[in-house]
Amino acid sequence: MNIAMDVSIMAQCRTGTEEYTEGLVWGLNRIGLSVVGVGHRGQALLPDRPCLGIQAKSKRSPWAKLWWERWGVRRAIEKDVDLIHIPYMTHPPRRFQIPSVVTVHDLIPYRLDEYHSRARERAYFAQVRRNLRQASHLVAISQATLADIQSIMPDLAGRVSVIPNGIAPAYFLAADEDQRQHVARQLGLERRPRILYVGGYDVRKNVSTLIQAAREILRRHAGELVLVGAHDIASLKRQVHELGISDQVIATPWLSREDLVTLYQSCDIFAYPSVYEGFGMPPAQAMAAGTAVVAGDNPAVREVASNAAILVKPTDVDDWVSALTQVLENPALAERMVAIGKTRAGELAWDKVAARYQAVYESLVTA
Repeated sequence: MNIAMDVSIMAQCRTGTEEYTEGLVWGLNRIGLSVVGVGHRGQALLPDRPCLGIQAKSKRSPWAKLWWERWGVRRAIEKDVDLIHIPYMTHPPRRFQIPSVVTVHDLIPYRLDEYHSRARERAYFAQVRRNLRQASHLVAISQATLADIQSIMPDLAGRVSVIPNGIAPAYFLAADEDQRQHVARQLGLERRPRILYVGGYDVRKNVSTLIQAAREILRRHAGELVLVGAHDIASLKRQVHELGISDQVIATPWLSREDLVTLYQSCDIFAYPSVYEGFGMPPAQAMAAGTAVVAGDNPAVREVASNAAILVKPTDVDDWVSALTQVLENPALAERMVAIGKTRAGELAWDKVAARYQAVYESLVTA
């Protein structure tokens, strides 16, 4: 069975969808499936290389993206391919001549008003919704995403499989001491306890609540808060300066995977205050790396973390202060959370997850 994977989204491997695609191709390769990439002409997929060996490119223009989704991907399919997998929520307006699988990560554009405020956005996502009817099968990355599909797109709910995201093998490997010292020097890590956040900074991520809670924690414990992924560092620094904790907050944009894994392992708590997720990859990565997790209680993160994390009301600052304090002041609790988290993360290793995709592919190809 030969699988075509739409890798047109792969640019710099800095988004969750890019990491998902990279991990899925790696997992499929590990279980013996042949995967060819479409969307980067002339570049073979190298599953054991970062970003599948695809050379970094600038982000496509909206028009180029639209052209590819509607027409380009159909033209790129080779004759000896049995199935096409589009690893993000889009599909051409017509069916392929072979089965097609589309991954639905979340329904943010349909659930949250602030993500479709412009007429152009509403028109685009209305078209996406119509075109999904042409897909042979959909994969939801969590039961939470399936519930959203059942609520918002009930006509599609009958052809959805739930397969969780996987975790890249690097997150399970212990960093050596040289790498730990390198990251500490690079970021200026000096204090303990150390609280870490990794992710986006849009409204649903709710980072401001974590920062407010951290102010109280840092006053008591004289530690530091590390914020990874921010594009607007200057704005973030103004916010923490107004709260009087600027000397205890370290903000940095994107980090390499090796540095990020090391940073997870160098922190005492991973905090994730998001109010809405389709899955919640950073908490899963933190569990694999052996870090205790405190997270906002939303359906997807609850599903991913299971009983390995402490879940709190996402926007309640007092709840955050209480939960963070509980973990920091109870080492035995933190150790139990780490042990349970590693076990849970092991269930999400990409080779195990990829086997579930293989079963879906085979059912479609042989139907």
